[in-house]
Amino acid sequence: MRCALSLAVLCATSHAALAQPKTPKDEAYGLFQQGLVLAEAHDCPRAIPLFRKSQETYPARGTLYNLALCEREIGQVASAWRHLKELLPQLEPGDPRLPTAKQELTSLEPRLPRLVLELAQGAPAPAELLLDRAPLPQSSVGSELPVDPGDHVLVARWADGRQTETRVSLPESARKDVRLEPPPAAAAPPPASVPPAAQAPSPPPDAPSTPPSSGRRTLAFAIGGVGAAALGVSLVTGGLALGTKGDLEEECPTPSRCSDDGMSLSSRGQTLTTTSTVLGAVGLVGLGAGVVLLLTAPAQGTSVALTPAILPGGGGALLRSRF
Repeated sequence: MRCALSLAVLCATSHAALAQPKTPKDEAYGLFQQGLVLAEAHDCPRAIPLFRKSQETYPARGTLYNLALCEREIGQVASAWRHLKELLPQLEPGDPRLPTAKQELTSLEPRLPRLVLELAQGAPAPAELLLDRAPLPQSSVGSELPVDPGDHVLVARWADGRQTETRVSLPESARKDVRLEPPPAAAAPPPASVPPAAQAPSPPPDAPSTPPSSGRRTLAFAIGGVGAAALGVSLVTGGLALGTKGDLEEECPTPSRCSDDGMSLSSRGQTLTTTSTVLGAVGLVGLGAGVVLLLTAPAQGTSVALTPAILPGGGGALLRSRF
């Protein structure tokens, strides 16, 4: 019964231990054991992800040591060098892994490829740096970055949204300088040209208006001219009538003794006298009307005067105008 009781207690304790959830340390240890099996089989490409996950879950010196050795084996010299530098301060002086870690660190140093980041003259510092999608600290600018041999992509982003992407390939022990400079800012589009507004056609220049006085003066000169012409013809016909009168006295000394020529002269004389009278009247009226129009028109630097004159066949008056 005593043995049976002990066996029952042992089983109950084992079941209780199995029922408890795993701690991060237990999970990390399980991952480490899987990676160690693969590393001993020289299958480091599969062992490295297990070592890294174990170290992230629960950091341990043994995990970091085996991770660095596996990285060195597949040529990831910069990763192995960084992990050994991280491990050395954690190893105590009597730790058997200390001499090996120092020796490996010394042998890896000359094999490191180095990437040097430099700012172009006058260029602002980038706000973000990414190497193979992993962020880099701002202190990386101006310093040497140990990188694993192979191809790498460096992305630099600036605060205004501009960015550059640089691809580099480095073998072991190589050095590569990368100049960081933002690309030129995109030129602003030219402002859309606005077609000039259609201008309304300018009105034709106003025709010089004829002042009212100019029309009145023209009419005055026309009427005055007709009157002067009529008056002139009146004077001529009057002169002819006077000449006919002298001939009529010779042909008709008395009304009872008048020859045929005398009768003809008498009729001609009457016609000339009537014509002279009518034209004289028309001339005087035309001259008078012209003078009145000129005198009542606005002054434009002209002077008009009616002056006496000696005309063919007699005297008369002339309308004179001076501009």
